[in-house]
Amino acid sequence: MFSFMAPVKFHVIVTLIVLLASIAADIWTNRLLSPAMDLVQKISANPAGHVPSVWDWLMAPSGDGAALRTVLLWLAGAKILLSILSWAKQVTKTWQSMSMVYFMRAAVYDRLQRVGFSFHDQHSTGQLINRALSDLQAVRHFVMEGLHLTVEIAVYILGYFALLLYQGNGTIALAALAPLPFWIIAIRRFAVLSQPMYVRQLEASDEMSRQLIENIAGVHVVRAFATEKQEYGKFRIACEDLLNRLLEGVALRSFYNPLIRGIAVAAHVGIYALAAVFVQRRLLTLGDLFFFGIAMNQILGKIQQINAISDAYQHAVVSSGRLFEILDSPDTTPQLKESEPLRPGGGGVRFSHVTFSYEPGKMVLEDISFSAPAGSVIALVGPTGSGKTTLANLLARFYDPDLGKVEIDGQDLRDATVQSVREAVGYVFQETYLFSDTIARNIAYGDHDAPREKIREAARIASAEEFIERLPKKYDNMIGEYGASLSGGQKQRLSIARAVLHNPRILVMDDALAAVDPETESHIRAGLERIMHGRTVFLIASRISTARRANKILVLENGRITQTGTHDELMEQSGYYRDVASCQFGGEGAGQAASHIDRMSRMTKKSGRVM
Repeated sequence: MFSFMAPVKFHVIVTLIVLLASIAADIWTNRLLSPAMDLVQKISANPAGHVPSVWDWLMAPSGDGAALRTVLLWLAGAKILLSILSWAKQVTKTWQSMSMVYFMRAAVYDRLQRVGFSFHDQHSTGQLINRALSDLQAVRHFVMEGLHLTVEIAVYILGYFALLLYQGNGTIALAALAPLPFWIIAIRRFAVLSQPMYVRQLEASDEMSRQLIENIAGVHVVRAFATEKQEYGKFRIACEDLLNRLLEGVALRSFYNPLIRGIAVAAHVGIYALAAVFVQRRLLTLGDLFFFGIAMNQILGKIQQINAISDAYQHAVVSSGRLFEILDSPDTTPQLKESEPLRPGGGGVRFSHVTFSYEPGKMVLEDISFSAPAGSVIALVGPTGSGKTTLANLLARFYDPDLGKVEIDGQDLRDATVQSVREAVGYVFQETYLFSDTIARNIAYGDHDAPREKIREAARIASAEEFIERLPKKYDNMIGEYGASLSGGQKQRLSIARAVLHNPRILVMDDALAAVDPETESHIRAGLERIMHGRTVFLIASRISTARRANKILVLENGRITQTGTHDELMEQSGYYRDVASCQFGGEGAGQAASHIDRMSRMTKKSGRVM
């Protein structure tokens, strides 16, 4: 946690200076009360006779009245200074903690953007949001309150202890520290019980957040299946679990807080009894006793706050551990210091004996080897779960292979900078994600400085311009969260436009045309012909009508390439490809499927190369 103080060390220094000055002013103010009380006692103890008015002895040029006047002026000045420093302490403390939170929040968010995909695979969205918000606030609270309070307690105790020793009250000063061992024992016991309690609280909070986020995101599914009561019941159980965990904390604190206060009260009574003996023996004056009472209140009061610090610390320890699980998580695609940008080229791809698994012992891809010349179109076909999307994800280093290597234009991706690899590969994902922003900014997401004409051209190629022009604000029209205000086909066309504007040397289309109707599909294909020229394209296809246009088709089954060839070559072989072709087009033989595909090709074929 202290590592976060490095960016705000100036803030910390200023805050500490103001804090120490405020504590010194407070102690000095209370110390001035002692001579004031002694002077009041001395004046009131004068023999009977003429008793001057308050104004007379306060305005006297000399004597006890003048001395009291001086002390009161110093006391008034000290109180004014203390008020100013107390205000400055609160301002600087907040300034430091919020500045620190800024850097903490930025570090966590930056790491969430860069951490390996495997980390996101293992943690739910609700967990990560909870860590970036609730856990961060727990750490901020400890830094703002706990650390400053620790400094306050230490300085107050040392300051008053030193003053008591200076006044010759060493016995009483030592007696004030007598309850400290009992507090330490109680606080250590509280710490042992509180840390696992906070772990349970945060886990319950994670579960509640997860259910809330999933339910909001899937509200259409909930309504469609009329499961509102069922989801409410699940969320209520999660809330009850969190409530029970919170009440567990309340019960624990309700036991230890009175115990800590009880030790303080017993110590206070005992020390005052000792002070009374000293007054009786004239070892303490009335002013000393008054100051001693203030000092004891401050010392015992501050020591009682150690329990609050311990509570905040245990909470912060658990929360900071969860934060640092994000910050210290290893990157699944580490970048070497000597990495260089990807060399220029046409987008030639080579997989050499690539093996990959998300979990040890569960192979997703096994011994994959093939080459794709620059400018070629490669189709990936296979049953669900065969590894098609995983293979495409390796192209942009979303993951690194366990064995073997992936090359683009002859350069191993692990030797290239991640940024250059991601710039060279563009994706149109099967699950389209759009941001709550304008249509223009969504299309230009990878190039925010793109001129409006380039955005329009990308939209025309993706057959998106027609529906965009019908919107009230056209390209400046805001779309809802996740593109909720658009149809599935419209969202997919914007996703394609975004990839077109990105202008990569390698384009990966993960079943990108599955959500559009056949007529729109034909228009998009015609537009894509212009941008496919001169770049390598990978088509993850469920439709044989899409795959048959590739220069090479790779059939994946159970993580292995079982067939390779063109459409015509694969139609002559028995296997998965010909079986799927026959099923999709209702023919009893490969010839009928091929004939049907040829008719589809003639319908969508435009000038030049055909997708």
